[in-house]
Amino acid sequence: MSYEADLAETVKHLTERVHELEAIHELQRLRTEFHRCLNNAEWDGLASLFTDDAHLDYGDFGQAHGSAGIREFYSALPGKILEFQTGARTISFKNFVHGHQVEVLSRESAIGVSFFEEKIRFDRESEIHNSIGQFTDTYAHRDGRWHFVKVELDHYWVVPDNEGWRWPW
Repeated sequence: MSYEADLAETVKHLTERVHELEAIHELQRLRTEFHRCLNNAEWDGLASLFTDDAHLDYGDFGQAHGSAGIREFYSALPGKILEFQTGARTISFKNFVHGHQVEVLSRESAIGVSFFEEKIRFDRESEIHNSIGQFTDTYAHRDGRWHFVKVELDHYWVVPDNEGWRWPW
């Protein structure tokens, strides 16, 4: 093989690798943006991360379809969680992502898995709970950026976490 052919092959390989690494970076930013929007109750921003034909599956908490349906689902989620705590009037929660793993399948599609930990607080004097689980995602590159096409939640458990819990700090 000639030097020019070797160089062309190397450039082609490096170009593909850079594209893959950029996609992984963008997908990790997408997953992080999901949690930022969720934590700040930015329902329109959260919905914009999904395609118009997206599917959300939260198991016992329900399902939603399309970015508009997903926006509606998340805006109602605090009320659904509140139903689980008898006597509680208010709720706050913060969701944190861990170990996001991405596999780029093509320039238009990818899959990913991430783990989450969520702190749920009912009223200021009430218990705090830890919610733990895994998200399994399918992504599509459309209109120049990555979106969620499918998000499935595998909810492991919710347990009280009150040792040393104080509010305010």
